[in-house]
Amino acid sequence: MLEKMIILIGMPGCGKSTIGRILAQELDVPFVDTDELIAKAEGMPLSKIQQEKGREYFLAAEENALFSLDDSPKVVATGGSAVLCRHGMMYLSSIATIIYLETDMNMLVRRMGDPKKRGVVLAPNQTIMGVYRERRPLYQQYADIRIRTYHTRPKAVAQRVIAVLTGEDGKEKEGENDAKGNEKDS
Repeated sequence: MLEKMIILIGMPGCGKSTIGRILAQELDVPFVDTDELIAKAEGMPLSKIQQEKGREYFLAAEENALFSLDDSPKVVATGGSAVLCRHGMMYLSSIATIIYLETDMNMLVRRMGDPKKRGVVLAPNQTIMGVYRERRPLYQQYADIRIRTYHTRPKAVAQRVIAVLTGEDGKEKEGENDAKGNEKDS
């Protein structure tokens, strides 16, 4: 059923990994979490990579993880900072359908806890609200499809993604509005 790789993007805590695993199971394709690829390649947790090697090193490692993905059908949960890796995102845009999982700030803060312990890529003195303001335009820029996850269970979000991908959501299939510059929004 799945012809293209699906890339999930969004803020840390929006549910990319949880929803990605459910989606991969429903579509009977492999699941990949780029945070896990980075941790494995570096031999340490994300938070330790950033503490010991810094933000720029981490982003370079993240971009390498994006470029390591082939175009075979699978579901990929990216790190929240993947959109800061311009070349990696351009590569993914050329071989995959990119889905932005959008959720509200209050829910993100509740889910995330301490952003430094979670390994969230922060600039010096940057807050979660600052991260959101920096990345939201990039999530919107790279997304082929936007799915709002506000107060919705992960399985329902995964089913919504499948409905949008298969055109069973009652809206036009993605791509038909590209010439008009409209964004698929769900």
